[in-house]
Amino acid sequence: MLEHSIRAHASVPVEITPMLNLPMPTPVNPANRARVGFSFTRFKIPELCGYEGRAVYIDADMLVFGDVAELAEIPFDGNRLLCTYQAELPSLWAEKHTFRPGRNVAVMLLDCSRLDWKADEIVGGLDEGRYTYEQLVYDQCLVAPDEIADTIPVEWNHLERYEHGRTRLLHYTVVRTQPWKTNRNPLGHLWMTAYAKAVQAGAVSAEDVERSVAAGYVKPALAQLLELLPDRPVPPADEAHRDLALARVKIGDLERRIEALMGSSSWKVGNALTGVARRLRRGPTGEVSGRRGGP
Repeated sequence: MLEHSIRAHASVPVEITPMLNLPMPTPVNPANRARVGFSFTRFKIPELCGYEGRAVYIDADMLVFGDVAELAEIPFDGNRLLCTYQAELPSLWAEKHTFRPGRNVAVMLLDCSRLDWKADEIVGGLDEGRYTYEQLVYDQCLVAPDEIADTIPVEWNHLERYEHGRTRLLHYTVVRTQPWKTNRNPLGHLWMTAYAKAVQAGAVSAEDVERSVAAGYVKPALAQLLELLPDRPVPPADEAHRDLALARVKIGDLERRIEALMGSSSWKVGNALTGVARRLRRGPTGEVSGRRGGP
C-alpha cells in the first residue's frame, strides 16, 4: 500500500527497498534489542546504496499524498541527515505519556555519500556501552549535532493528521487504530479509499491479503475488496458485488472531498451567509415570514 501511494504521486522513477529480513546482529543485552523489526535496519541504507547519492527512509505505517521528489530534493545545506520536528502532541496520542516535542526519525533524508555506517559495528556499540538505544535510534547520535537538521517540512510526517492540499504524508502511528486493522481510526477512510485504488491497479497481492486476514493481522473488509482486482474473474451473479465495491471507493472519495470542502474558507463563509438568510426569513415569533398565494 505504501509503495503504491509513493509511485502514484511520484514525478520521478522510484526504487523502493523493503527493510525486511536483512541480516542484522542481535545485541546481547535484552534492553538493547530492537523494539520493532526495523529499528536497526535503517543503518544499512548507506551501505545498500553503495555509499552514494541520497536515500529517503520512511516507516511502513504511512500513506503518501505528495511527490516524493520534493522530499528527496530538500537541500542538505552541509548536513548529512535530515529529519522532521514534531512540536504538538497528536490528538490520538492523549494517553501516551512518552511523547516529547522534538526530532522525529520516522522520515529521514540521508546523504549516503557522507554516512560511512556499518550496521554490524553500530549495533555492537550498544553492548559496548558507547550509547543507549534511545540515543542511537531517537537522537541519531551517530551524526554530529551540527550535521543533522530537522528541516524536513512537518507535512511530510503528519502524525494522525490530515489537511487536504497540505499533507504530503499521513503517519498512522497508533497501532490499535491503524485502518488496516479496525474501522475506529478517524482518518481510516483515506486509507481504505487508497487501498481500493491499489487493488484496482493490481498493486496488492490477493494471497498476501487473504493470508493476513486468516492470521488476524488485518480486518476482513480488505479481503472483500479483492473483487476489484483486474485479473480476478467475477461470475455474472457477482457483478453486483463488484459494483458495490466500486461504489465504496467513490463514496470514500466523496467523503474526503466533503471533508476538505468543509474546512475551506468558502464553505465557512457560505454556511454563515445561509445562516443569516434563515434568520431573516423568520419573524419575531420564529414563524417564517412571507405568504404563499392568495390575496
